[in-house]
Amino acid sequence: MGPLPPRFTLEELIGCRLNQVRIGPYDLQFHFDREHSISCTGRVVVELDGQSTLVFDSETWGDVSPLPRLTGLDVTGWKIEGSHEFSVMLTGGPKIRFQSTNCQYEEFVIQPEGWVV
Repeated sequence: MGPLPPRFTLEELIGCRLNQVRIGPYDLQFHFDREHSISCTGRVVVELDGQSTLVFDSETWGDVSPLPRLTGLDVTGWKIEGSHEFSVMLTGGPKIRFQSTNCQYEEFVIQPEGWVV
């Protein structure tokens, strides 16, 4: 959809546990605790053990093998990486990078905060 909205924040996500990763035919979803989730149709990259792995890119699947290792970890922080990218850091060092393009549709929906990127 484009750049991150003004005042974008994921502070509510800090301390939440990544309980479930759902792989759909056209999207990837991260579910934290009871109410928080990030639904993805944009590019998702996982940084784990010093390697950066493309997991998903606009309905095209990459290597999903790092995903099971992320479940059960807590969110320790988040960061705006650039105008079209944000990341979520997890216990022990893994990082999930969410990268938006300038397509006409939303690529990330973050609930319950209601952020659409």
